Amino acid sequence: MSKRVGGVLAARHGWCGPDEVIRFAVPCTPSGIRFDVDGLSWDGRSGSAGKGIERAFSAVEGLVNASSDYDDRLPPPKVVCFGPGPQSQVMGFRPVTEDADVRFTWVLTSHRLALLAEVPEPPEPEQEKEESSGSFWQKARKFGAGVRDFSRDVADILQDKKLGAYPANEPVPVAPVTSLGEVTVQQVRAIGRATRKLPRSYASRKVFALRVELADGSGLDVISAAEENIVRLEAMAFGRQ
Repeated sequence: MSKRVGGVLAARHGWCGPDEVIRFAVPCTPSGIRFDVDGLSWDGRSGSAGKGIERAFSAVEGLVNASSDYDDRLPPPKVVCFGPGPQSQVMGFRPVTEDADVRFTWVLTSHRLALLAEVPEPPEPEQEKEESSGSFWQKARKFGAGVRDFSRDVADILQDKKLGAYPANEPVPVAPVTSLGEVTVQQVRAIGRATRKLPRSYASRKVFALRVELADGSGLDVISAAEENIVRLEAMAFGRQ
């Protein structure tokens, strides 16, 4: 797992303008983004090929799920994109990657809404060889471990444990980021609280959401099982916290 700092610090350091204020930032991995869009599968694939890939991806999620405490079911996704079809405005944010470990951050600022991705570090030669020769199930287990490590990293940063591990008086390495899609705030039609019902494979089917609606009626729901988190996120979105 990379020792570079990502998330809000990476967005602030390598992407935001000097007068741009970050309202909120939501970190996630590819498995944390799902799609409620006509013509697409839940993981954003289209057509019959997408359904086959979705079944394979479900097997990977099953391995992650087996190591969790969610009553043999999945934790809720971080974000659900919604819209009437694949041409919806929100689909401009759909990430295209085969790397299950890549780290994304959804960012709302005073100027724009964006999906950022950390630029991966070049793999070590031995690591690259191991990854290319690993079986599907070895990669699936690695994916599950990566999700757990990512959660621990986020918790450590919030508690200042991760930053405390860096040498004093030396710059903290910050991950470079690239924008996968963004719109200006003028293209955001509404922001407000909502509820959403997830598929039956999830432990919490009824969840709370902060809904960000775009100009064409499509948008994204930032998901939480706790309503108080959404109340706070809404306040942050409007600069009240």
